Amino acid sequence: MTADVAAVYMSVSKSTFLTRFGDMGVKEGANVFWARTQLDRHIAKQFSIKQPRAQAHSEDGDSSWDDLR
Repeated sequence: MTADVAAVYMSVSKSTFLTRFGDMGVKEGANVFWARTQLDRHIAKQFSIKQPRAQAHSEDGDSSWDDLR
């Protein structure tokens, strides 16, 4: 999501969002994006909130997408 959308998601102003989370963004061309799961994980870690871990259920044992399930 863009900085505008991510700021609304985090319930802060855009300038506050960029101050707190600006370095976490991923640059894609002229744009910078933030992933919801990335922001959620950061806040959970900050407040010591345990996050459930997904189990790999794929046939080939690939667990590379577990954090997105």
